[in-house]
Amino acid sequence: MANNTTINSELLVNLLADAQFAAYENSIAKQVVTAFDFPAGTGSTLQVPIYSAVTAGDLTEATAPSAANTNTTSATISLSEIGTYHQISDFLRDSASQDVIGDLGTQSGRAIAEKMDSKVFALFNSITASAGTEDSPLSVDHIFEAVQTLRAAKVTGPLSAVISPRQALQVKKALYNAGGTVATASNLGSAALERGFIGTIAGVQVFESSLLKEDLDTDSDSEENTVGCVFAKSAFGHAQRGPVAINTQYQTSARATDLMVSAVVGQAILQNGHAVKLLSSTTD
Repeated sequence: MANNTTINSELLVNLLADAQFAAYENSIAKQVVTAFDFPAGTGSTLQVPIYSAVTAGDLTEATAPSAANTNTTSATISLSEIGTYHQISDFLRDSASQDVIGDLGTQSGRAIAEKMDSKVFALFNSITASAGTEDSPLSVDHIFEAVQTLRAAKVTGPLSAVISPRQALQVKKALYNAGGTVATASNLGSAALERGFIGTIAGVQVFESSLLKEDLDTDSDSEENTVGCVFAKSAFGHAQRGPVAINTQYQTSARATDLMVSAVVGQAILQNGHAVKLLSSTTD
């Protein structure tokens, strides 16, 4: 009997495992923002409570202090579906020398990871505080400036940065040529030259992604700009309802299997003041 999807449906389990692994391992956003597991049966929006800061005061012995007031607000994360659709013919699946099911699982997972990241990164331009300017390259000083802004706003804990490959090139060039000559390149610049990645600047873990917004142009010229960001984990929220899901349906007349890989996700800015966007040219 020839192989077909009906008698080999267990292969689809491999696709689901590959898709989930690829989605979770390739997503930058899930690692550096606040993640929420959204249970089923609780609607399509998630309200995250945000507490205002409380100031401690001096206490007088045997005297009751005034009660501290907090103005609680909330950020709303709305869920939506993302996914990929494939139709796999029996002939293709049975003719391929590679595991078509596993390969599609990996590719679908990566696609979902990219979609999740791009939705989070699209929020960067809505951040109020900024460092860098349009039509100019991103510098190391801009990252230091962003860190100073966040620390002055009492943002504590680890910080992350997501920048575009072009922004990363601008920063790497500045690091490598620190001091004006190759001979006086900084240790960080030498590491960037040898290993090709930046690592950490001013305590900020730097990630490169090609999914950043690169069409910003608010002035009179036609030069487009990129929007990166330095932020604390509390700046952005990413919600997901359940794991990556797979649904299949065999099409007898087409002798093929419809395959839908999907996820239900949402994203929002939680605390605008916990992030600083990085502006720079896409060409310098």
